[in-house]
This record gives sequence, C-alpha cells and structure tokens, in this order.
Amino acid sequence: MSNKRGQTTGFVIIGIVILAVIILLLFLRGQFFFGPTEKTLESRMDAVRDHYKSCLNDLVPDYLSRIGLQGGHLKTPGGTFRLREDIPVSYLCYNIPEKATCANRLLTINMMEGELDDAIKQGLATCINVNKFGRGIDLSVGSLNVDVTIGEDVTEVAVNQKVTLRRGDITLSEDQFLEDFEVPLGRLYDVSQDIIDIETTYGEFEQLTYMLAHKGQYIIDKKRPYPDKLYILQTKDNDYVFQFLIQDEPG
Repeated sequence: MSNKRGQTTGFVIIGIVILAVIILLLFLRGQFFFGPTEKTLESRMDAVRDHYKSCLNDLVPDYLSRIGLQGGHLKTPGGTFRLREDIPVSYLCYNIPEKATCANRLLTINMMEGELDDAIKQGLATCINVNKFGRGIDLSVGSLNVDVTIGEDVTEVAVNQKVTLRRGDITLSEDQFLEDFEVPLGRLYDVSQDIIDIETTYGEFEQLTYMLAHKGQYIIDKKRPYPDKLYILQTKDNDYVFQFLIQDEPG
C-alpha cells in the first residue's frame, strides 16, 4: 500500500514539475519572442504609445498654461512684456505717444502654434526613450517633429516620429502619436483680438457690453497696473486663463 502511495506522490510531483516547465516556457516566449506573433509586437507597440502619451501629458499642460498666462508667447524678449506676479505678461498692443489708441503687435494662431511646436519638441527630447522597448526585437526610431493645432476648445498635439518594431518576417510601424488637450485657447485668442481691434480703433474697450452681447460666455477682467491695461480672459465653464497687456504712457 505504501509503495502505491509513494508512486502516486511521485507522479504528482512529476506532473507539477512538467506544468511549471510549460508555464515557464510560455512566459519566456512572451518575454523573448520565441516564435513571434503580430499580437506580441502589438502589445509592445501599445507600451510605446503609452510612453508618448505619458510624456505629452507631463509636458504639454504646463506649456499651454504658460502661453495663456504670458499673453500668447512663450518667448518674451526684453521690452515686449511686463512682470505681473513674476509672470512675463506680453504686450499685445504698443503705446502710440500722445494718442488714446495703440499699435497692434499682431499675434497670430500660427505664431502660437510655432512656439508650442518648438517648446514641446525640446521637452520631448529629454522625455522620450523608445529604445527601452527594444528588448528581444529589432527597433528603429525616426526623427522627431511636433505639430500643434490650436482649436477653439481643444488643442491637438501630434508627435510625428516613425517607430518600427521588427522580428523575423513580422513588422509593425507607427508614425504619429496624437493627444488632445481641452483648453479654450482658440476661443480666448479670438476674444483678445476683438479687444485689440477696439483698442486700436477707439482706444477703450468696454468689457461689460461685450460680455452681455456674448450672453455670459466669457469673463473679462480689466485691471489698470499704471500706466497700462491688463486684460484677464476666461470662459464661463473653464478655469483656463489668457491674459495680456495694452501698453500706455504715463499721463
């Protein structure tokens, strides 16, 4: 009886060992791509996509906040801004001596997109590290470019960089990684241009009339840090801020 019990125990142990070996081989196949499949490459590409998404979400919100707080500019050369609470707020309309009106500095959507392109590209260069996903496969990475598109309520950031994963006869490529950021930058830019149009034509903008005409969609706060005018813009349903200065002269 004891011999039979011992044989049974031995068979159980052997079965457990065989099962453990099978599980180990399946794990190693997934880790080192023994017998690669498109599914395993797709899983690796998913990790690459998540990596780009993570870097964009770490970097872009700060740049979008700064470009709003700094009046549509990330670059603020001397003479183009005034510090407010340690923030370099840009002048978007320059003083014309002895006149109530001002001269439009001509900020455009394309200019803002270009500054964001450059800043995000520089930031991603220190964040993106696709090579860490190349274990056990052939991986190639192309040059990196960034294309920002500012919409009314959504800013789209496209990272154009071709990533190719290859193992044997199986190849998988991705050449663009997209992420959307819900900020009303485009809408507030349009409001800023309406204000500047009035300031360049008549010399004084009446914010209450404008807000009523737009049925409370916008909150416009006008301050007078002598001798200038500071406009602080928001939409009623978002705490994103776009602010800028109108330059004036001491009177």
